[in-house]
Amino acid sequence: MALTRSVTATGKLAGNAWIFKAMDFSNPILIDLPLPIETPRLILREPRPGDGAALHGMKLETWEQIHQWMPWATEIGTEDESEANCREAYANFILRKDLRLQGFEKETGRMVIGTGLHRFDWNVRRIEIGYWVRASAQGKGYATESTNALTRYAFEVLRANAVAIDAATENRRSLSVIEKLGFEKEGIEKKSLRTGNGSLFDKYLYSRTSTDGLPDLEVRWG
Repeated sequence: MALTRSVTATGKLAGNAWIFKAMDFSNPILIDLPLPIETPRLILREPRPGDGAALHGMKLETWEQIHQWMPWATEIGTEDESEANCREAYANFILRKDLRLQGFEKETGRMVIGTGLHRFDWNVRRIEIGYWVRASAQGKGYATESTNALTRYAFEVLRANAVAIDAATENRRSLSVIEKLGFEKEGIEKKSLRTGNGSLFDKYLYSRTSTDGLPDLEVRWG
């Protein structure tokens, strides 16, 4: 599997050679994933026991926005429930059922982004990226930076055949991130997105089939 690797914007090797063992996609629990993922300003890693307080604080601060746009944001819940959520996400990560990631600001160490690689079939390897950013960390380009990194990770580590993102047609901030990164619009699904506050939206579907043309970004993982 991979040793530590650094990838430039062009996708060229910028360090140690990447050494693979054959991946058995029929038994995903055996797939080794090089983590954390490091960008110029962020550290992305799997959820862990003990992350609940930080996650809950981020949810409280950003509730108005995530309740408006995120299907899963139906109730704020308690700090204990956030801790249980992190432990469940950690278990799903180990089982390779879902690859949720949490992003921490290098400068401060605080949790600033929830993201991950979701809703995929290991055989088909079409992988979906999702993201939300802490309210006080918005406007800094963290969603663009982390999504750029995860797109590279999906293609280069998980050997994705396609990477997809969707967003409500009215969610201009999210759409701006997707379009900055050169994802191609596949189409629209009418009245297919029910968000946490009960609103029903159309959503745009976007995808990429390679890293060609992604904006410059220095990324390291392992």
